[in-house]
Amino acid sequence: MADAIVTRIRYPLLTGLLLMSIPVAGSISYLMVGDQNYAWINAVGILIVPLSIFCWIFTTIKAVNLVGVRFWFVPSTYVALGGGVIALLMCLMMGLFTQEAARHGHQVKDVTLYVAAAILYGGCVVWSYFYNWRKTGSAILSLSLTLLQTISAGFVIVALYFWIDGRNTKRYEREHGIR
Repeated sequence: MADAIVTRIRYPLLTGLLLMSIPVAGSISYLMVGDQNYAWINAVGILIVPLSIFCWIFTTIKAVNLVGVRFWFVPSTYVALGGGVIALLMCLMMGLFTQEAARHGHQVKDVTLYVAAAILYGGCVVWSYFYNWRKTGSAILSLSLTLLQTISAGFVIVALYFWIDGRNTKRYEREHGIR
């Protein structure tokens, strides 16, 4: 019983320490790669940041599993993803309005949709943090889980954006006979 409690406390603390080690690893990497005399120091300097990120992700997932929370079964994962997709659509709409106004010779200075998208996504991330805190019972673990959810949602959103942009580029090239 006591061993289980220590384990439930140890992993969230380790997760927080590893999360804080990522910027430190970046600074150490920058200092190490500057030395041109030793190639092995450059190799360690380049690999220290991905290693710290991998360790942080691994300990976060281990700590979340010890608490009994599954990443893809937590509703906050989908709130971050859905909010990000809606924010992306709002930004794409603003980009469309801006391009249309520029085509007519007008300058668009209104950034209301960009601000609304940022507020929407920020609200989704804050809600996810507090939901995760309630589920995990740890502020540090909740922060790590929310960051992982935001990063994974960001990857999905970027992939969606590249897919939409690729389709638009192909259509533009086809319409203008570029290829």
